[in-house]
Amino acid sequence: MTRACITCLVVCLLPIAATAQTTPSQGPMIVERVHSGFLVAPDFKITEVDGKTSELAGGYAGVLTGDKIFIGGGGYWLANQSSDREMAYGGLIVQWLARTDERFGFSARGLVGGGRATLSSSLSDILKMSDGDRRSLGRINQDDLNRSRLVDSRIRFREEFFVAEPEVGLLVRLSKRMRLTGGAGYRFTGGEGRNDNRLHGAVGSVGLQIGGGS
Repeated sequence: MTRACITCLVVCLLPIAATAQTTPSQGPMIVERVHSGFLVAPDFKITEVDGKTSELAGGYAGVLTGDKIFIGGGGYWLANQSSDREMAYGGLIVQWLARTDERFGFSARGLVGGGRATLSSSLSDILKMSDGDRRSLGRINQDDLNRSRLVDSRIRFREEFFVAEPEVGLLVRLSKRMRLTGGAGYRFTGGEGRNDNRLHGAVGSVGLQIGGGS
């Protein structure tokens, strides 16, 4: 009787043992580290400011996470400025990068922030303006105004503005932690004055990204 029970138990366990042998074992769980690191990028822009082709020098720095998302800050200033034509702006920069591990990739970037500009207009043009338009010019340099009552020269005024600058770009991978960048975008500006059309315009850029998580 005991032998018969043992025999039946062995017969019942044989299919379970066979199934255990034929079922593929699951491999160990793979945990992949998300690449992240500090990135700095000198940047150079060609744009139009106050109706003149101008160069902007600057750059940005921040953290690149997963080789795809960059969050940081940056700033730019007019490289070929003069006493009556100055501009500088900066703010938060967010960028999305694709194909960073390949020779060529692409990106989309946006800057949101603020800036300050110094522009000028001739006294004759200012006197033709209405009171409201004249007040919208911003802070006029009083010394210039006093001198210009005698001769028709240019009046400088300062304006603070909001800026938003979206841009799409091309990435060229030079090494594991270095990429050449080129892009095109548009600078939108807004402020209390009515001279925003003298500050916004199309933008072309070239730069070098150093660092990151790759």
